[in-house]
Amino acid sequence: MPSSDHEAKLLGSWKEIAAYLGKGVRTVQRWEHEFGLPVSRPKKALKGVVFSSTDKLDRWLVTKWEQLPRGKELPANTGSPSALAASIRDFRRLRRANRQLMYDLTQAMEGLRGEYQALVRTVSGSSEAKNRRTEKPLRYLTENVASRSR
Repeated sequence: MPSSDHEAKLLGSWKEIAAYLGKGVRTVQRWEHEFGLPVSRPKKALKGVVFSSTDKLDRWLVTKWEQLPRGKELPANTGSPSALAASIRDFRRLRRANRQLMYDLTQAMEGLRGEYQALVRTVSGSSEAKNRRTEKPLRYLTENVASRSR
């Protein structure tokens, strides 16, 4: 689902591709083999090294997935193309909402940290002032007690 708020991203592993599509690694590997999921392999790469772009995957979902012959039975966990496309849109919406929540949480934590530090300064400042107020009487008592004991 190419859209204006979506920037193309290179996915560099089966795990990233599977996460992007909201499926398991074995499922997307099977889709590559059975349905032509667009993944590329670098030349002279180790077995299992793949990459794909989010744009290629989106185009494949819109075009190729919907054109699959319906005579061939699809695995039970693949879902319909429109359901998969809706899942991807939901995933993107939830990811944006999660990022906003994380930002808000970080801001709130920084604010609380500032309030905590100010409270510590206030409490330690009042403790120092209290100590200064009690130092004089304590010194007086110790001096008087010492002088009386002589």
